Amino acid sequence: MNGVSVSKYGGAELLDYGTLADPSVANNQVLIEMRAASVNFADINARKGDYHLGRSLPFTPGLDLAGVVRETGKEVKNIKPGDHVIAFPASGSYAELAIASQSLTFVIPEQIDFQQAAAAALVGGTVTYMLKYLAQITPEQRLLIHAAAGGVGTAAFQVARALGISQIYGSSSSPWKHPQIQSYGVQAIVDYREPSYPEIIMEVSENKGADVILNPLGGSTVQTDLQCLAPFGRLVLFGELSKESTSLPPAGLYTTNKTIIGASFGHLRKNQPDEAAMVIQDVIEMLADGRLKMSIDRSLPLSEAARAHQLLEDQGAVGKIVLVPDQFLERESEIS
Repeated sequence: MNGVSVSKYGGAELLDYGTLADPSVANNQVLIEMRAASVNFADINARKGDYHLGRSLPFTPGLDLAGVVRETGKEVKNIKPGDHVIAFPASGSYAELAIASQSLTFVIPEQIDFQQAAAAALVGGTVTYMLKYLAQITPEQRLLIHAAAGGVGTAAFQVARALGISQIYGSSSSPWKHPQIQSYGVQAIVDYREPSYPEIIMEVSENKGADVILNPLGGSTVQTDLQCLAPFGRLVLFGELSKESTSLPPAGLYTTNKTIIGASFGHLRKNQPDEAAMVIQDVIEMLADGRLKMSIDRSLPLSEAARAHQLLEDQGAVGKIVLVPDQFLERESEIS
């Protein structure tokens, strides 16, 4: 099979596309023909050796995919060859074939597009886990989404709408992305690089602040967020894109019952797969009934994984980037 491997930590140019050994199936595993795999910041961190759940060298990157089951192990139940699935493969998703545990493989209706399914698997699961299960946001509450034009951000708008949230604010450091964010019907757009953004959030919220903030940035934005986080509000941290250190004033939390929550959907999948399964079933239902339609910036051939990583690192995409095996992308082009 063809796929991508990483044999040395470093830049995107170290992603090597070529022939890899076909994987074999254990008793509790599923062999999947990958039809689409999403590109995530966690993949970039893994390539650099910075991902907290990363694998040792050499490895095939990628956390999630959508595809067709080709073979199942002897102990696998309720999944059969030919099923369309979302999966979180142990072997990495940047390959034409992948192996996943049956506990992290989920059958999807055949009408769901593979690229939509792949784009939604990790980020849709992450957002649903943060908003519904951790922050437990309710319809009357206000939500601020940082890095709102990224894969997680664009999914967060739709999951929030599905949960009945109508007061949503977005942030981005790239002005050219603001029109796209505005198209989601936000009440305000701020630049998280500007230390005065809490003033804007407080103004548009009539001095109430945001009840829930989703923050993948870390660094100075954590302390700044506390200035516009409502009393009893929940600040959910799920990354540290800024690579800055964070300083927290205790009085900014306990005096008004504010909470900071750490969120890792990967850690949840590894340690509480049954709860992760509930989250993914929510995502599948939203995909099936149209409440969740992922914003896909572009689909690239698997052989151009390095280009996909560079685009994501350079903040050159609005929404998700999806990798498709070269032969299937070529086939789609011929049909269209």
